[in-house]
Amino acid sequence: MQQFLGETVDTQFGYYSKYQREGEVKYLLASHFDENGQLTKFEKSFISYSDKLQRFLLKENDVILTGKGLRLFAWAYQKDFGRVIPSSLFYLLRPKTDVFLGQFLAYYLNTARMQHELKQIGAGGTMLSIPKKELMQLKINIPSLKEQHRIVKIANLVDQDIALAMQLLEKKKALKKGLINHLVFIQSKFDKQKKP
Repeated sequence: MQQFLGETVDTQFGYYSKYQREGEVKYLLASHFDENGQLTKFEKSFISYSDKLQRFLLKENDVILTGKGLRLFAWAYQKDFGRVIPSSLFYLLRPKTDVFLGQFLAYYLNTARMQHELKQIGAGGTMLSIPKKELMQLKINIPSLKEQHRIVKIANLVDQDIALAMQLLEKKKALKKGLINHLVFIQSKFDKQKKP
């Protein structure tokens, strides 16, 4: 089934605030995400909570999408991350009904086709800025929940595989560095012993 994004989600920008090193609620910035849009670099960035911030607190199934900036990506919130509020750089997309899995919507918005469409509506300046009206007019295909679960499961398995490959690559880099250091200093020591 195909629908306009605005028919399926409530949308608002995140909250604008200066962040603190300590606080009650995590405050998400674009710098907390890696080049693949994965939340991997969270650093101490918090804000103090008050009742007026309730509508900005992410809930299970919510998705955030960069609405401004140099990088474009979507990310699905999961409650095990704790209480979090996205900065005003992000759109907060909250599904109106249970037709969407948040993770599916994030994967969908991160596809090459949707990234191209989002860049088209956000083009015009040196920095990407996606107008809300055009964002809500995006047409999206919504498969059944069963199919969404299947897609998310496959995508999560591939993400896990990528993460393991990255860890292996980092270990190989460390091994190479240690090996080169060892070989260079052994050769240097050997050369010193050969001198009369």
